Amino acid sequence: MSQMIGFDRSLRLDWLDAAAGVSRETGDIEQIRNYLHAYLAESYPHYTARRKTITVLTRVWARIPDSDRPARDRAFVLLPTLNQDDRIWLHWGMCLLAYPFFRDVVRTVGHSLRYYGSFSKQEVIQRMSETWGERATMPRAVQRVVESLNNWGVITGCEQKGRYRCAVPLSTSNKDVEIWLLKAALCATPHDSFPVDRIHTIPELFPFSCSLSIPDILRSREFEVSQMGNNRFALRCSERKGAD
Repeated sequence: MSQMIGFDRSLRLDWLDAAAGVSRETGDIEQIRNYLHAYLAESYPHYTARRKTITVLTRVWARIPDSDRPARDRAFVLLPTLNQDDRIWLHWGMCLLAYPFFRDVVRTVGHSLRYYGSFSKQEVIQRMSETWGERATMPRAVQRVVESLNNWGVITGCEQKGRYRCAVPLSTSNKDVEIWLLKAALCATPHDSFPVDRIHTIPELFPFSCSLSIPDILRSREFEVSQMGNNRFALRCSERKGAD
């Protein structure tokens, strides 16, 4: 059975802030939906378009599987301690967990930015089609993810029309939120483990400048650590999702 794309709306950070905030206050999905309908009414006067956007937002922060609840609950603890600039670390991690399609798109973007310095939507569509298959909905869904990344300020347009590059990398002084995002990314990946010495080059975390050291990670006790040989270690998420 093919995976569902799901992430097919362009999102703004303030909408994600609203979804996170109300989901932290109540677990009643109808109350959450009603709040978001009121919040998004000006941006989306038409009910159907607004409902579709709310479906994506609630899948990120409210309608989550049991396997993601520990990460979401920890994010709820961190949320009120973060300023507006740092909340994107939580939204990004929750999007990785909620939508494998989002994860694969930003991973593809991260690879392109690392090796070529820029990317186009058409290049991403082509690479995504190789793994997700040819789908009529693919171009529009990729466009919505790229629009979201642009809305969030993590990519910016190049002089060459239709191409994008990475904006200024995001940094934080809050090591707890760095640990949280690293763990969310690890739990979202279909791979069994990840080398500790590659944590600063994880493609799906391309917008973020990670200041964590290996001792920081080991002291956090948030990961299962195993030795790979030659003094190399691998991290594994104890709450890891099953392979997609």
